[in-house]
Order: sequence, then structure tokens, then C-alpha cells
Amino acid sequence: MADRSDRGKLRLTGPQRAWYLHQITTQAFEDIAPGDSRDAAMLTVHGRMVGFFEAVATDDAILCHFEPDLIADLPDAIRKYVFATQVEIDDVTDDFGLILTTGDTDVTADAIVQEARWVGVRARHLWVARSDVDAAIAELTSAGAHVVDEATIDALRVMNGIPRWGREMDTKTFPQEAGVDAVAVHYDKGCYTGQEAMAKIHFRGKVNRKLVQLEATEPLRSGVDVLVDGTRVGSVTSAVDGPDGSFYGLALVKHDVPSGTAVRAGSVEAKARDAA
Repeated sequence: MADRSDRGKLRLTGPQRAWYLHQITTQAFEDIAPGDSRDAAMLTVHGRMVGFFEAVATDDAILCHFEPDLIADLPDAIRKYVFATQVEIDDVTDDFGLILTTGDTDVTADAIVQEARWVGVRARHLWVARSDVDAAIAELTSAGAHVVDEATIDALRVMNGIPRWGREMDTKTFPQEAGVDAVAVHYDKGCYTGQEAMAKIHFRGKVNRKLVQLEATEPLRSGVDVLVDGTRVGSVTSAVDGPDGSFYGLALVKHDVPSGTAVRAGSVEAKARDAA
């Protein structure tokens, strides 16, 4: 388990909370039921990402959490279109703690359980009162869980080919480039900002970049160029040391680089495979 309480958090209440998110994001929310977890992006009119968040419904609210890098801007972007909508959006970053658990660890009592898709293994986020985080961690520890840091969680998701905001996704990214559209973009829903761009890419076009996973026998470094036969095709976005003596990374490269291609990441020889 890992304490991820530093992530940004919002609580949406009011009778039109689901309708509101349905109108402004890439995801379908109108049919969300208590206990359902969904992921969504906000886009510019041209289809580039404004932010990415994970949501879970309770009986009387929708809770959202997102990367700390988005705390300064994403809440205002979500509130931007409220006008006369019957929804209240509260920043609850300091009110709730967030604990990530993997495997079959029993959930702590009174926690709100949210599926966590962006680690690469079966995982859940547990929402608990911020004041109860230490007690919840102690309870989970007594049940057999052990605490790891954020770097360990990040290494797990890189080794499983999973993108993350601030690494493989930013304000220049189309959802399809990072591969998040499969679960975060609903192509049959009505209009929202960026919907026309999403439809054009999905039904009639393609993006220029794609996410690949790199594997090497030497350490990789984030930020270095990825080359094929001496020609730059992209750059490394994440890099970690694997537990088996291998080294792993993620990179955004040109869409026409075949999976399985031998590449050079900076000075390191690596194999590039389409990310899961």
C-alpha cells in the first residue's frame, strides 16, 4: 500500500453532478451508480488534454482525484462551466486521505473503495478521512499489507506500460497518443469540448505519436531522444530499474514505428514494444 493523500481531490454534490461531468468531459457519467469508478479527461476544443482524473460515485456525491501537478489548474477548469447548473464542487484535498492498495488486502472499515486502473496490477484507492489515514494504514498493516513509497508504485506502472499525467500525458497530448481513450473516452456520447476532434481521430484519422514500452540491459534516462537508424522518432518519458536486472521505460514515438523495433534511447540500445 502507498499513502497518496497528496493527490488533488474534489467532491461534486447536487442533483446535476453526474449530468454536469457528462457535459464537460470525455467520459459518460449520466448512468454512473454508487460504487462505480470511471476515468475522464478534459480537453481543449482541438482535443488536447487539459487534465485527467479518476472518479468514484457514492450515494450522494462524485469524488474525483488527480495528480498533485493539476491542483493549481484542474479544479478551476472543472468549475468553469457551472453557471446555473445544480452542482456544487468542493475542494476536499485536505479533508480526505487516499491509500492505494494492491493484491487481496482487506479494505479498512468506513473507506470509500475506488478501482485503480493506472498501476498495471489489480489495485484500489481507499478514501478515508484525512485524520484517519494513520489508523487505516496501521489496520492494513496488521492485515498483512506493507507500505511502499510512490517511487515503487511508479516503477510498477512503468514496467506494466501504464501512462501517467506529467510523464506520458500533458497539455500537448491527445488521449489516443497515451492510449487512455480506451477507458476514458466515450465515443457514443453527445457534445463536449473537444468531442469533434476525438471523433475525427477515432473514426477517420490517427494521431502522430503512440506510447511504447522500452526494455534495455542498461539504465534508461527520461528526456533522452529515441532514435531508429539514427533518425529521431520520439523521446523517453519515464525510466525505472526493473527487479530482474532489466531496465524499463516508456516513450512517445512516431505512430509508424513497428512494435518490436530495436531503438537507441540516448546511448542505450533498447527494444520498443507497443504499450499495453
